[in-house]
Amino acid sequence: CPKPEPRDPKKARALRLMIGGARARVRDGRVTANTARGQVLNMSVKEALRKHGKAAMGAITRELTQMSPAGFDVLHPVDFRNLSVEERKRVLPSHLFVREKPDAITGANPDDLKARLVAGKDRSDILYDDKSSPTVSADSLKAISALAARDGYSVGTVDFPGAFLNCTMPRDCPQTYVRLNRFLTEVMVTIDERFLKFVGDNGTMVLKLNKALYGCVIAAKLWYDMLRSTLEDLGFKRSEYDMCVFSRCSDDKHTTLTIHVDDVKIFAPNDIERDRVIDQLSDLYPGLKVHRGPVITYLGMKFDYQDDKTVRITMPGYTNAILEQSDVRRAHTTPAGEDLYTIDEDSEPLGPEDQEEFHSTVCKLLYLSKMVRNEMLGAVNFLCSRVQTPTKQDKTKLDRMLGYLKGTRDLGLTLAADDELYVRLSVDASYGVHCDGKSHTGACISLGRGSTHATSTKQRIVTKASTEAELVAASDMYGQGIWTVKLLESIGAKVKGLILEQDNMSTIAMMKNGRPNSSRSRHISIRYFFIHDKIKAKEVEVIHRPSQELAADILTKPLTTERFNFLRDSLLGISSCVNSRSVLQTAYERDLRRTRDLTIASEQRNKQARVPDTGPSGHSPPAARRNTPTRAGPE
Repeated sequence: CPKPEPRDPKKARALRLMIGGARARVRDGRVTANTARGQVLNMSVKEALRKHGKAAMGAITRELTQMSPAGFDVLHPVDFRNLSVEERKRVLPSHLFVREKPDAITGANPDDLKARLVAGKDRSDILYDDKSSPTVSADSLKAISALAARDGYSVGTVDFPGAFLNCTMPRDCPQTYVRLNRFLTEVMVTIDERFLKFVGDNGTMVLKLNKALYGCVIAAKLWYDMLRSTLEDLGFKRSEYDMCVFSRCSDDKHTTLTIHVDDVKIFAPNDIERDRVIDQLSDLYPGLKVHRGPVITYLGMKFDYQDDKTVRITMPGYTNAILEQSDVRRAHTTPAGEDLYTIDEDSEPLGPEDQEEFHSTVCKLLYLSKMVRNEMLGAVNFLCSRVQTPTKQDKTKLDRMLGYLKGTRDLGLTLAADDELYVRLSVDASYGVHCDGKSHTGACISLGRGSTHATSTKQRIVTKASTEAELVAASDMYGQGIWTVKLLESIGAKVKGLILEQDNMSTIAMMKNGRPNSSRSRHISIRYFFIHDKIKAKEVEVIHRPSQELAADILTKPLTTERFNFLRDSLLGISSCVNSRSVLQTAYERDLRRTRDLTIASEQRNKQARVPDTGPSGHSPPAARRNTPTRAGPE
């Protein structure tokens, strides 16, 4: 086989989007993408044959066989000469990639390969009015997992091999065609000799799509509609608050499913009900890949239900893959320094390759922090605003975050739900920390232990006071809290209510009063007082929580190591948070006593200065006269 072709930036981007998404990288014709267990290497046909020989050829033959009439009957040959001019314009290029599974990369099983045929750039976007396909929200997945751990539910996952190939292309839209190159045409003719008469003069072949193919813009939508219809026929009802959450009730017990394209996670009250759902799906879709047990992998995350009434979620493979690609050697105790929001306009811009690497790494960290490492969201959010024009200063901040990740790579998210279920929404704001004067909002939601949702975002408007910034944050984040309540109720959970935690007493007073407390705050828009109506309707309870205990504070600004560790343990639900809290509380109480003692001493000195003690002669003693402040001018 010839050597890999030189890298073409446009082709590299197309390969990355087609196979690995934004987190993939292209080098020498090969696409690498991060997964839960590590990196997966996607190779072109030439590269795969050069490296693996017969094993690669076997994977290619198996993939094309399931596309033929002997498999799913996805491709039907046509005579290109009989196509109209408009139909010829709709012919899509196709590509076949061979994937090395993680074991092959480590050398455990070098011939464990999987080939996949995908359609190229889809020019049929305008043919379909509705082509969007939903996926389950990470917040929904974590909240349902916490409830399942509390109630001792049985869990499992189901993967549908070749899911899209089960979907028939819509008949009410123009037909879609794909072209196979010479090599793939030869393999297809070897599989089915009837295809020989459709081979063109240039050795390629055009085929009509009978079923949806990976890479088609409509494929994911067709599969979702098909799976939704299947689940509804089995008695499941779709949640109104997440289109990829389905549940059905039996004997006052709810069985819940979450869907992410062709991966389904099952939460059932017992093993019998879980296996019943799996059997029902297996009857309709033979060949399912099923995983059961207290430890399962889903969407790149490892869910461990072995501890009583808790679930621990980690991404060890993904974390290690990020660190392996970085050259950071020094570990840090916090992800950001005090200069996080400072922008040096004179800092030197990064080069093109470094910019691409910076952008890719920040995207990976964003995914990791949204899923299981919420304490990094504040720093990641700021770096996301710098990906277009990153500088060396931004690279230094990124290296610090990678250094923190290196020192804490084993951390994860531990979730649990209280028996008396309350949705606790913790909201905080850091006033005027950005260069344009805008404030920063941080919020997290907990059902008892750990956060099922975390947000760190820059506010859209400039506020005139910290109280107003806190009020804007509470108003913007309230919707997420009430959405969580409604979602849990839609799957049968009994929620006692919504609690909003705040550390600003003035903000709490404004929300409870429904009006400004002084002339300085009258400019605040009335639209931010709608929480007052919710309080009157008893839909939410607002309580005060000291700043040193407010978990959302970690999402708004850099903190000292001691305070950061305490709030991180609270946010991630780490078991040692009780001890960390006692240490922090002791330090806080010590500082409070010291401040109180200093205040009392200052007040005593001022009192002695104002009312000096006079002697028998009616004059102040020398010591008292020295402590009395002098006044300028006549008495």
